[in-house]
Amino acid sequence: MQKKKKVKTYKEPTFMNILQSRIIKEYPNARITYGYETEIKRIELGLEKEHYNDAIAITNLDNIKENSNEFLFIKQFRKKKRSLHEATIRKGRKEPNRSQKRNSKNTVTNGIHYLGDTVKVGNKIGYVSGFSGKQLYVKDFEDNYITKEGKKYKQIGEKECLIVKHNNNWIYQAIHP
Repeated sequence: MQKKKKVKTYKEPTFMNILQSRIIKEYPNARITYGYETEIKRIELGLEKEHYNDAIAITNLDNIKENSNEFLFIKQFRKKKRSLHEATIRKGRKEPNRSQKRNSKNTVTNGIHYLGDTVKVGNKIGYVSGFSGKQLYVKDFEDNYITKEGKKYKQIGEKECLIVKHNNNWIYQAIHP
């Protein structure tokens, strides 16, 4: 049996070319920067090859007073489970399939906490990823469940979670390496 060769697609370059022309049309004073220019500027500024340093070099700064070791990670999360099969009308019925018990997964609050809230559990900080009655599921920024010390189950009581701040569809976390 002979393996098929993978055909190279050109979707990304085409998209970037379309995006570039639209940006120039919308912002006629915009200046296009290419990778080789970014590299030269990054070396002039004395920065290591990192994605965020390339972003700094693109800004056309003449010098940098301080290269912060703090990173800001931004993550988007779902507010509701948007399953199409639960919104479509079932065969032989006139109502959508919204009354199923499994739709309790669509809850965005338990009355105190909201989906995505930043909470503190013990000495760990995470965000609310789901509910099970009065119990919460809390994850860290790398999508690992935070559990109570010495316990294997994932649920944490709502009284054991201290609300740090309310997030609305976006989670921000500053990382200090």
